[in-house]
Amino acid sequence: MLDVLKRYNAKATFFLIGQNAERYPNLVRRIWNEGHEIGNHSFTHPNVGTISERQARLELTATQRVFQSLLHRSTVLFRPPYNADAEPTSLEEVRPIQLASDMHYITVLEFLDPQDWNTQVVENGIVRRRTAEEMLQTVLMQIKTEHGSSILLHDGGGDRSETVKLIPMLITELRKEGYSFVTVSQLLGKTRDDVNPPVKNTDRLMLASDRMVFEAIYVFELFLSIAFISAIVLGTLRVIFVTVLAIISRVKARRAHFDEGYRPTVSVVIAAFNEEKVVSRTIRAVLANRYETLDIIVVDDGSTDGTSAEVLRDFAGHPKIRLLRQENGGKASALNRGIAEATGEIIIALDADTIFARHTIANLVRHFANANVGAVAGNVKVGNRINPLTYWQSIEYITSQNLDRSAYTVINSVNVVPGAVGAWRRTAIVQAGGYTTDTMAEDMDLTWRIRRNGWRIETDNDAVGYTEVPDSFAALFRQRFRWAFGTLQSLWKHRRALGRYGWFGKVMLPSLWLFQVLFQVLSPLIDLQILWTLSNVIGTWLARGGRSGDWQPLPQALASLYVIGFMYAFFFVVELIGSAVAFKLDREDGRVLMWLFWQRFLYRQLMYAVLLKSLRTAIIGMRAGWGKLDRKGTVDVVVEPEPVTSS
Repeated sequence: MLDVLKRYNAKATFFLIGQNAERYPNLVRRIWNEGHEIGNHSFTHPNVGTISERQARLELTATQRVFQSLLHRSTVLFRPPYNADAEPTSLEEVRPIQLASDMHYITVLEFLDPQDWNTQVVENGIVRRRTAEEMLQTVLMQIKTEHGSSILLHDGGGDRSETVKLIPMLITELRKEGYSFVTVSQLLGKTRDDVNPPVKNTDRLMLASDRMVFEAIYVFELFLSIAFISAIVLGTLRVIFVTVLAIISRVKARRAHFDEGYRPTVSVVIAAFNEEKVVSRTIRAVLANRYETLDIIVVDDGSTDGTSAEVLRDFAGHPKIRLLRQENGGKASALNRGIAEATGEIIIALDADTIFARHTIANLVRHFANANVGAVAGNVKVGNRINPLTYWQSIEYITSQNLDRSAYTVINSVNVVPGAVGAWRRTAIVQAGGYTTDTMAEDMDLTWRIRRNGWRIETDNDAVGYTEVPDSFAALFRQRFRWAFGTLQSLWKHRRALGRYGWFGKVMLPSLWLFQVLFQVLSPLIDLQILWTLSNVIGTWLARGGRSGDWQPLPQALASLYVIGFMYAFFFVVELIGSAVAFKLDREDGRVLMWLFWQRFLYRQLMYAVLLKSLRTAIIGMRAGWGKLDRKGTVDVVVEPEPVTSS
């Protein structure tokens, strides 16, 4: 529009919505610099006749402040939003004029309205677009004035292409009939400085602070938009990257050949703290694997319940089982104690609540025939799928944790060998210095130290371990806080590995910083942007009393909502496809994915809170202990009994 007006040397008066002026400051400056005038059209385009006087004054004042901070100019011109022509007929239409007069504004109305805001025409039951030619004829029929009049056009609220076509047609036709185009100030017999007076020098300091506020709002909104788009794009690329690698990993696994005669000695170390309800079942599941050269070491880390009594009651005198007791020192301390007592070449450090599937130990151990392998991660599955919360976690384990491990094994960058199911070469553990107590993610930290020492870390999806996950939000929050805080600690501890050690430092570590820290921090803001856009649509619709025919910012708000909704839906579909692939690779029932949609809107908000608390804890330097889950023994997996032998 400005280009057309400049080409035809015509001036206009732009009544701007303050919110738009704040978002597009360069456009406002161009309007002024090209000789046009600026008027106040409220800040958010509400129906001024129906809102409170306090809100109405705030709308006008905020818009005035935007103009003053951008141009160092004020405006005395006001045009009320909604139906406001030169003949107001209701209290709703008169109130804005009275309010503007009280605030020393000149209210500008109009007779000539080609209704360019109403772009659709129904003709013989067919909806078509209103053309510029039709709008021109409307103006030519209406314009009968000797004293001048205002022609109302819109530069927002939808597709204004026909309005842009109309402007040169209006200028050409009306100039032929002897009309000239002037600004509102000229129509009033005044100057542009009269209607857009400069701000006094004494107010410059106030304007500087106003500009800072408006710039901050603008930058924040821009930041939200960039963060949202970046999250969608990068999240989509990550899903594609991980899914493709996971498929490659599964293909390689099916083609792999193992030495069936390779049977190294194995020591299973179980660190137990108050695990009375589950420890015996865990031991039975290990024994049910029937691995020949096996011993089990249970380390009771100062339990206050009957953990040791339970082990002795069920397994006293068993040749493959030893019970060690110590004062409470934490999981890392208990595991190190067990490893020191172990004799096996391969160490399986097992959580006391995990139930191994039948061939899990053999499937883990077979990879160590390759002398370069230092550790092997198994496939963790949720064994207590008893309510929506545990189903959400089962989806997360399959589509995120297990899929990631399968993918990253292709590039030797497995992020963690989980305590629920994983095996380690004893020499690799000793070389790395064993488990440490300087992080709450001891498994992750040891994985990374072994990888940095040059060992290869594999994943075996057929080595399945069933774990008991929290079945309440409070318990889940405690567990995930430990995980998230431990991940932060590990990332910081291994920060010098960024960009080094091949794909591990160039891809895996940066992706953790990006997706598990940065974007988790931004995700709540992205969700808020969606809610904010939706509230704008609802608020605009309500402000106009539910009307949908007259022009308002509703089309703009709807357009923003459509774009955001489309991008969000697009990412959800991509994520759903990746999840379906993960379920297929894991041979899981895809019907469980019906919970995925609700997981995004109800479960992940809890994860946001977990990370924010973790960041706060990291900043203030607080330390924490085990933070373990109170077991209920609800894993629903059948454990085969150990075969009975006689001598």
